[in-house]
Amino acid sequence: MKSTPVHFRSKRRAYTLVEMLMAVGIMGLVSAVMVSFTKQAMKLYYADTARLKINHDIRAFTTQMDTDAVTANYFLIYPGFGSLTTGSGSTLADASVTDGGVGDLLVLVYTDPAQAATGTSMITELIGYYRQITDTTLNNGPVHRFDIPISPSVAANSAPMYQIINTYVTGSASSPAYHIVTQLAQGLENNAAQNATTPALFYNRQNRSIIINAQVSELQSEQGASTQVGNTYNFTVSPRG
Repeated sequence: MKSTPVHFRSKRRAYTLVEMLMAVGIMGLVSAVMVSFTKQAMKLYYADTARLKINHDIRAFTTQMDTDAVTANYFLIYPGFGSLTTGSGSTLADASVTDGGVGDLLVLVYTDPAQAATGTSMITELIGYYRQITDTTLNNGPVHRFDIPISPSVAANSAPMYQIINTYVTGSASSPAYHIVTQLAQGLENNAAQNATTPALFYNRQNRSIIINAQVSELQSEQGASTQVGNTYNFTVSPRG
């Protein structure tokens, strides 16, 4: 007897277009959530990295400045690197600020102790810090440091201090040639009269101490994710005199 093959109809069916569109939509939604979560995690990571870098930079900055200041004989604060004088012609005068004044250039002056008994103050070294404002809207920019040995030494009374600085300190705020100690610093210090046009970095306290008041920022950016973090620091240093 000849057998007849039996054919069974499969109960499986293909996905409909609506089902496929729904699946693609769900996958897209999940992917968007994952991308958003990843970006947020990266921003948090960069923010933490920036905070760590700020703390490292400010520790190095304060340690260096404290070391410089404590061994200096005296200091001068000027409104800025390019603002060493006031007036013009016969009225030209040194623009260093007095008690209660603020500025973005700090000059630490070192003299030869061997000449102290003669009553002549001989300058042997100038160390300075100045802020270069690169963003006038945010009032921030990098802080530079210079260290200029003076040999042979020069008498402090041989010329106005601004002339000595111009003679031995090269470079300018518009084209800095000195080491950057912190990338972004916003000056927060106002003068005693509270009428400074632009808050500065350094404050002259009774002609004996320097108050440094600033917000230090750090920008981290990579693979489309970026964040800027800032911390405010306020500390005081005093030359030995």
